[in-house]
Amino acid sequence: MRLRLLCLPASVAAVAACASSKPVTDSAAGVPTASVSTSGSAGPVIWSGSLQPMQQTSGGLGPTGQNKAFGSVRLSSKGTARTAISIQVSTPLSSAASLNWAMLPGRCGTGSLPLVGVERFPVIEVGNNGRGQLEGDMALELPESGTYHVNIYWGSGSQLSDVMTCANLRK
Repeated sequence: MRLRLLCLPASVAAVAACASSKPVTDSAAGVPTASVSTSGSAGPVIWSGSLQPMQQTSGGLGPTGQNKAFGSVRLSSKGTARTAISIQVSTPLSSAASLNWAMLPGRCGTGSLPLVGVERFPVIEVGNNGRGQLEGDMALELPESGTYHVNIYWGSGSQLSDVMTCANLRK
């Protein structure tokens, strides 16, 4: 009985928080969660950024280097819950590869979770010359505000330690 009395106020607070029109923030990291558009009258939401090389990490105490990966990212809303994707990347790879990528809350280097599972983002195909391009769309409703970044991962990676290059996005 005591557990039921404690669960009721918690449930009411959770429902009230969901009904709020203000974006909710993660108090531990200070990172706003996704605030998605509910009206299409304001025009498309566009997020873009430049891919920057990331510091290469290793388990040893020796020197680290930078990955030589550069490029650009542009994400724009296409109606209800669709996003147009344009990514160009130049990598140090010398053979063809498929690279995972994701859009995440916060700035580059934060260990946050993607807006949707990494497996839902289309892969970037890189040719033998180290260059990759992705033009297309996917099922994703872009947030209208907040701080976000795009990670491109080595191969099929999806962890912070697998990040090849990153772009802080601006609206």
